[in-house]
Amino acid sequence: MKIRRRRSCRRALRSRCQAVSLDGFRLLGERILDVSPYGLMVAADREAKVGEQVIVSFEAKGQWFDALAEVARVIEGWRPWDPGYAVGLRFTDIGLSERLDLASKLRGLPPPVPTRPLRALA
Repeated sequence: MKIRRRRSCRRALRSRCQAVSLDGFRLLGERILDVSPYGLMVAADREAKVGEQVIVSFEAKGQWFDALAEVARVIEGWRPWDPGYAVGLRFTDIGLSERLDLASKLRGLPPPVPTRPLRALA
C-alpha cells in the first residue's frame, strides 16, 4: 500500500475567511480549520462538489490573502473524528510571493491535533 505524503505541513489556524463558489457566487464558508501554503480547509455551510472553482479571502497573522482555489475534497461529517461538513481547497492561482509570505506567517504555528485513529503500518 502506497502512503501519500503531503507537500507541506498543515497548520492549525482558526481564522475568518470568505470562500465563495464561482458558480453562482454562493458563500460556502467563513471559518478556516487549517491552512498550508498550498490550500486550506474551511468549515462549509453549503454543499460543494469536488472540482468546483472557489475564490477565497482570508487573514493569517494580520495579513490578508486572496486566491483562486478548487474543491479538492469534501468532508461529509459522518465519521466521529470529522470536524463537521467541511471542504478542502487547493490553491490554483496564488502568486509565488504570496505563497512564500503565507509560509512565513504560518511558521511556528502548531499542526492541527490529529482527530482520527492512527493507521496500522503493514
